[in-house]
Amino acid sequence: MQLKQTAKNVGKALLHFIKTNYLMVAYIFASVLIELTGVAVTAGKFYMTSPWLFLSFIAIACLISQYLPGHKSRYAYFMCLLIINFILDFVFIVIFDSTGGTIFDYAMLSLRRDAMIIVEIIPMSFTFVFVSVLIISLYGTLGFMFTKRMPQPNVALAAKITTAALAALVLCGNIMLSYFGNTNYNSNDLNYKLYQTETGTYSNKGIVGNFYNELVRGLWFSDIDVGDTQELHDFIYRKQTEPTPLTGKASGYNVVTILCESFEWFTFLYDADKYPNGFARVVNPTDTRTEDEIKAALHKLYPNMYRFYESNSTVILNNSHSLEKTDISENKSILGNYPLLSNYVNYGYPENSLPYSMPNVLKTLFGVESNSFHNGTKTFYNRNVHHVNALGFKSYTSGEDIYEEYDSDGLGEYNLDSVMFDNCKEQMFPADRRFNTYITTITQHGQYAERENLKDNYAALDELGILPYIEDDEDANALRYYCAAGMDTDKAIGVMLDYLEENHIADRTLITLFGDHNAYYQGISNYAKNIYFSNTPNYTDLYRVPVMIKVGNQDLGRPVINKFTCVCDIYPTILDLLGVTMFSNLNYGVSAFSPDTSILWSRAYEKFLTDKIYFNSLSNIIYMSPDADEAYLKEVEQKAKTLLDKISHVNRIFASDYFKGEVAEEFNTLLIAAND
Repeated sequence: MQLKQTAKNVGKALLHFIKTNYLMVAYIFASVLIELTGVAVTAGKFYMTSPWLFLSFIAIACLISQYLPGHKSRYAYFMCLLIINFILDFVFIVIFDSTGGTIFDYAMLSLRRDAMIIVEIIPMSFTFVFVSVLIISLYGTLGFMFTKRMPQPNVALAAKITTAALAALVLCGNIMLSYFGNTNYNSNDLNYKLYQTETGTYSNKGIVGNFYNELVRGLWFSDIDVGDTQELHDFIYRKQTEPTPLTGKASGYNVVTILCESFEWFTFLYDADKYPNGFARVVNPTDTRTEDEIKAALHKLYPNMYRFYESNSTVILNNSHSLEKTDISENKSILGNYPLLSNYVNYGYPENSLPYSMPNVLKTLFGVESNSFHNGTKTFYNRNVHHVNALGFKSYTSGEDIYEEYDSDGLGEYNLDSVMFDNCKEQMFPADRRFNTYITTITQHGQYAERENLKDNYAALDELGILPYIEDDEDANALRYYCAAGMDTDKAIGVMLDYLEENHIADRTLITLFGDHNAYYQGISNYAKNIYFSNTPNYTDLYRVPVMIKVGNQDLGRPVINKFTCVCDIYPTILDLLGVTMFSNLNYGVSAFSPDTSILWSRAYEKFLTDKIYFNSLSNIIYMSPDADEAYLKEVEQKAKTLLDKISHVNRIFASDYFKGEVAEEFNTLLIAAND
């Protein structure tokens, strides 16, 4: 009888508590719905596998509300929390959508100065905004109505003591979740990445939970212990690169490396199988042109791309992939590696000594002067400091230095590549000395919209009936604007090739032309390739980008490399052609002419990639080709372990500025000895 009465009293008390706290209960539901909507529009899942951090914040917020004396103050408090929840989620969804699917990590804080330039045009997630605004509006309307109908809250001392105890308990739980959730994070031993249960999406901890967890990780779990310096020394010099059939083919050559923003094969190539929505797309039923006729038209629109692509001096890396952002692809092609640290190298380590960078190696071995050019904003990605002080370029020339009327609004995408090459060709390709020139273009960078300074290119497309403007077809028109921008990059390549020929230095210049990443802005790559989901056959083709290497005017027979390569292979391939022996443990990739193949680990997306597999960890394989058998999976696992070991050592090199002072001198001495 006593037990029955106790249960009845507890029930009454609980009912009274709920009636008194309708606002709080509704807030919990509203906040969870907003968060799950954010997860759904980014990860495609309406749930979180580890929601505990997010729920602990809700619990703390609810307990704090118990100290507020009346319903009006609690109503205003919960409304503010919902709006903050919405704003936080909205910001990270914008970052996710505008960067091709990256979730927040602590290192992104170093990009805060460049944030608006990176985002450029804010992509609005209609679903998230609509659902969230609807939820907040309903809460605001119904909550206001209930503020006058609910019993007054209990603010007695006993209630406050109970609330304080519960708050302390929840806070302790939050701290324990944060601590134990990051104890496996070890930048000196990264093998855990192969076997982690994290999926690399917001479906794990949610957007707010991930944000908080990354702050905790970055602030308290990101220290790098340089450890045994003798072991690090031995690791660096343990192996040297092996010669290949093309080793030294470009010995004594000038070096030009061109990173083309968002460059794709479908910029200028017709391929109905790989790019069904590219130039092969039928937009007019009366268009009876054959494939050869369309290709002939493309040769008129992109004469210099084809001049480069079809040359017998050009090596085509036909199966090359990149899954990075521009600054990371840039560094990987200059350094051959990139660390996993709590900061991006351009910001966190712009003064480091890096004697193995391409400019420093060529200066040490051959006395070559290196210079860098980019027609974007000088301070963007901190290039004006990092390129000169760390990478070893003598100078960095930016858009402000190149154009008479520089467009500093946003990314400066209206500053044309062709004008940059024409204005800077004498500095880029000096005829009186051996040179190393690195160029990062910008014209093909998104967003893709009509531009006044490309109107002649649109007219040329229309004259040949290629990619006409289509009313109410945003995808088709974005591709049109993208390919028209590519025509300007083609013109820039023409300026370079003509100048090299006119000054009789083309026959001793090695030119590498590559795409830093796929054209993810506005889903151009997805549209042209008709690849939208990870279960699409050949899904990894979404990240397949061009790499073309022209070896002077030598007749090589236009070799086509069909093995898997990636952006990390560019650095060792260039050095291989130059005949330079490097310490291979500093290279994440291998020469394209080596029988070995690499594996890509993306710093930007935290994914592993080959042409047959794409995964966050071996327990979360997102895509695997049908011909990838168990033996291939074992091979990938071993290559991933080797790569992660290299990354952990590179972490130590960067974090400690290992090569400063006499250590850099030792490196140069050993480098010279290896190349004698």
